[in-house]
Amino acid sequence: MLSGMPPIDVRDLGRLSTITAVLARHGFGGLVQAAGLSATPSGPTASAAAPWATRARDALVELGPTFVKLGQVLSVRPDITPAALIEELRGLQDHVPEAPWEGVKQVLEEALGGPLEATFSQFDERPVASASIAQVHLATLRVAEGVERQVAVKVQRPGIERVIRSDLHILHTLAGLLEGRVELPGLYTPQAIVTALERAVLEELDFTIEAQNAARFRKALARSPEAYVPEILLPWCSRRVLVMERVDGEPLSAITPDDPRAPGLARLIVDLSVRQVFDEGFFHGDPHPGNLLVLRDGRLCWLDFGLCGSLTAEMQDTLVTLLAAMVFEDAETLALTLHRAGGAQGRLDLRAFKGDIERLMMRYKGASYARLSERGSLLDLVELTSRYRLSLVPEYTLLARAVSLLDGVLRALAPGEDPVHLIRPHAARRLSERLSPERLRADGLRALLQAQGGLKSLPLQVSQLLMDLERGAIRIEAKDPDAQRLTDALGSAAFRLSLALCASALLISGAILITAPAAPVWGLPLGVVFGLALVIAAATMWSGLVAHTLLGDRLSLAGLRRRALGVLRFFVGRG
Repeated sequence: MLSGMPPIDVRDLGRLSTITAVLARHGFGGLVQAAGLSATPSGPTASAAAPWATRARDALVELGPTFVKLGQVLSVRPDITPAALIEELRGLQDHVPEAPWEGVKQVLEEALGGPLEATFSQFDERPVASASIAQVHLATLRVAEGVERQVAVKVQRPGIERVIRSDLHILHTLAGLLEGRVELPGLYTPQAIVTALERAVLEELDFTIEAQNAARFRKALARSPEAYVPEILLPWCSRRVLVMERVDGEPLSAITPDDPRAPGLARLIVDLSVRQVFDEGFFHGDPHPGNLLVLRDGRLCWLDFGLCGSLTAEMQDTLVTLLAAMVFEDAETLALTLHRAGGAQGRLDLRAFKGDIERLMMRYKGASYARLSERGSLLDLVELTSRYRLSLVPEYTLLARAVSLLDGVLRALAPGEDPVHLIRPHAARRLSERLSPERLRADGLRALLQAQGGLKSLPLQVSQLLMDLERGAIRIEAKDPDAQRLTDALGSAAFRLSLALCASALLISGAILITAPAAPVWGLPLGVVFGLALVIAAATMWSGLVAHTLLGDRLSLAGLRRRALGVLRFFVGRG
C-alpha cells in the first residue's frame, strides 16, 4: 500500500458487498471465498460457458468507471496480465454518460479561482468526449485583452477522485486477504498488482503530470517538421483541469491502405517512434489510432499524454542491443540481454529460453503485418520472459505495449509491409552509432574513471576489512534449506516430547492425590480437588499434543495473526 493510504473504512462495506456480489455472479465466487468472504450473486448469473477473460471484462464494466480504468491499466501491463485477458481488455472503452453541467462548472471555477466567464468568452456545455475520469469541452480562452484562442478543456468528473480512492482502499483490503491464499501466474503478488494499478490510476488523476508530459513531448518533437503536438496552456492547467490548443485533423483510423498517404504515414510513424525511444528517451505510452491525427498540412499530430514512459541511457543501450538482436535474428544475444535486463527469480534454463526465442523469431521472419498475430512480437517476448520468471522494469513492458499498439496502427495502414524491413535501417544505424569510435572512446573513458575511483578506495576498504576481521566483526553464515527444515522438525519434536512429559507428570501427580488418603481441610477434600485439577490439566495438554501432531504443518502463528489483522481492518479505519 502506498504511504498514507488508510485501510478500508466501515463506510466502504456497502461497496465491498456490491463488488463481491458482482464477482460471484460472473463466476469468481471461488476468489471471493479465498479471501475469506461470502457473497450472494446479484441479478442473473453470467454464462458459465463464457471464457473467464470475457467474464472478467464484463465484471469490470458492470462495476463502473473505476474498474474500467483499472482494466485499461491492466491492458498495458503484459507482465501482470495474462495474454487472454489482455486480448479482452484491448478494446475496453470507458464511454460513460456526461456528468451534469453544474458539477462540471463547479470543478472548473474551483480550479480557475473565479467565475467561468472571466476566463472563457465561450464554453460549450456539451462535451465532445466523455470518459470515466474526465470529459472534454470546446471553448474560447481569453488569453489577454483582445486576444482569444480556440482551446479544448479536459475537466475531471466531479467526485471521481473520492470514488476511485474508495475503490482502491477496498482492492487493497481484498489483496491483503488473498495474499498467501492464491497463487497468481507471473511474478507479482495480489498486493503488488494493486499497488502498481494504484500508482498508475492516481497519476492519471493529476492532470499536471499530463501537462508536463505534453510540454516535454512537444519540445522533443519540435525538431521534426512532420510531427505536431498541441500546445499546453500551462497557466490555466491544474490537477483537475487541462487546457490545450484545439487542433482539427483527420483521425488516423480513417486513412485506408488505398490512400496514397498511407505508406508515407507508416514510415513516418516508425521514424518518429524510434526517435522518441532512442534520441529523446521519452515515448508515448498509448499511441492508439484515437490519439493520432493527420492535420490538413499532412503533419502527424499526437494527443493524450497521460501515459508516457522515460528511459535512462542504460535502458536505451539495452534496447539497442535487443533491437539489433531481433532484427538480425541473434537469439543467443537476445536471451542473454533479457537475462541481464530482468532480475531472474531462481535459476534460468538459458538453453530452453534461447530455443523459445528462436521459435518466436521464426514465426515473425518474413511475415507481413497481415499475417502476424495482433499481439505483436514484443508482447509475445514479454510474455515469454514472464513465463521464465524474468522481472522486467515497468518501462520495458509499457514500451512493449506501445509497440503493440503501433503494430495495430501500421497493420491498418500498410498490411502488406514487413515490419522487420521497416525497422532494419533504424536498427543498423543505431548499432553503428553504438559502435562508433567516438562512442567506444567515451565508454572507455567512463570505464577508466569508474575503475580509478574503485582502485583509489581499494586500500582503505582492505584496511577496513582487516580491522573487522581482527575484531571478529565479520561473521560468515551458510544457509541450507534442508538443514533448516531438519531444525524445524527437531524443534517441533522436542516441543511435543516436552508437552508429553509434562502431561504425564501432571496425570501421575493427580492420580496420586486422588487415591492417597488425606484428612479433609475445613471440611473439603482438598487432595481430591487438586488431583482432579491436575488430571484436567493433563487431559488438556494431551489434547493439545494430539492437535499439534495432526495439524502442526498447517498451523502458522504468523498466518493466524495476518488473518486476524485482515478481519480487524474491515471494521477499524485510520481515517
